[in-house]
Amino acid sequence: MTFAKKVQQGFTLIELMIVVAIIGILAAVALPAYNDYTTRAQVAEPVELLAGLKGPLAAYGYENAAWPTALVASNPAATEIVATLTGKYSNVTSTITGTFPIGAATATLSSGQASGKKVILKTSDGGQTWACNSTAGTDVAIKWLPQACK
Repeated sequence: MTFAKKVQQGFTLIELMIVVAIIGILAAVALPAYNDYTTRAQVAEPVELLAGLKGPLAAYGYENAAWPTALVASNPAATEIVATLTGKYSNVTSTITGTFPIGAATATLSSGQASGKKVILKTSDGGQTWACNSTAGTDVAIKWLPQACK
């Protein structure tokens, strides 16, 4: 008597359906997390652009007992400082609001999921400390802000 050995020639339909279901569950979790991750990266850009202004603004403020009237790309007047702060997802407004030592610089997100939102870097002591959280006026959702702004 001989017994024929049955060789499996592929996957069964149920095995394939299980794999597809697992991939679907992973995708359902991963896509929202990826969207939040990319938005956080986009929101980090204006925070970094504003961080580059901290030193020059504080120096100007202490030398002149006032904030500069404008941020310009070149050929600054006596009351202006040179700064070109435009990124891929945001741009910094050309004026600093407030009366020295209280002041704020604003960056607006121009594209991405947080488009139209503002990140505001605010100081109340002439630039010794800065805040960019919601109490400073930032209207970006907390989940998208960098750790330094929470």
